Amino acid sequence: MIVNPKNDGWEIFSHSTHGLLAGKIANEIQDKYKSKNWVATLAAIIEHDDRQLDFDEKNYLTKIGTPRDFLLENRNVTEIVKRSKRLLHQSEEKSSWISMLIAHHLRFIYNDIAKKKKTIADFLRELEKAESHYIKSQNLTEKEVDEVYQILVFADRCSLILCQNAIPAKNRLLEINKSISDKTFWIKQAESSNIQVKPWIFEKDNFTVNAEYKLLENNSFSNNKEFQRLLNESPIRFKNWKFSK
Repeated sequence: MIVNPKNDGWEIFSHSTHGLLAGKIANEIQDKYKSKNWVATLAAIIEHDDRQLDFDEKNYLTKIGTPRDFLLENRNVTEIVKRSKRLLHQSEEKSSWISMLIAHHLRFIYNDIAKKKKTIADFLRELEKAESHYIKSQNLTEKEVDEVYQILVFADRCSLILCQNAIPAKNRLLEINKSISDKTFWIKQAESSNIQVKPWIFEKDNFTVNAEYKLLENNSFSNNKEFQRLLNESPIRFKNWKFSK
């Protein structure tokens, strides 16, 4: 989960919500960048971070009882492999195209860890074989797959910046990443509060996206079960972002 400290409590976005926001952003890009199997690509973008929150598997509180942001989690090798296999199995039930992109994504994000952990390295080799099978079944090249994947990379990072409230103040630019068509993209908040992305890669000159979140007013929580209960009982809130060229 993505946790932002606020004056009135803790603002919490689930990773599934973050994934859905990434899908909404991706769906707004210019049609020329959309792949031939766009709906499946969109599903992969939406689901790439799914199945992250499981209160039976882990404690989501810090030592002082505050909600633990995903960047503060110490994920062990066993947990990474278990979660990744679950995510891949879920995608296989839908489409080999989705599985192909999920496998590509997992290989990308865990590549650095694989250099230090043999278990992860072995798992990524399994993923590479699986991805090659998916690519062959879709009659694609690795280059074509990576071009499609760059849309996920762009939308994922853009969504995360929004969910983390990470856009700088005073009209300053923040780099999103280098992704689609090998271009470097930047994001900023204009004086009008509208979000601007440079270079503009979207089909429309203006559009609005939103995401659900929870706001918990407690400073801390006694245990994981209390946190889960209050998180579930907390009313759903919506945050909107208007993008303009």
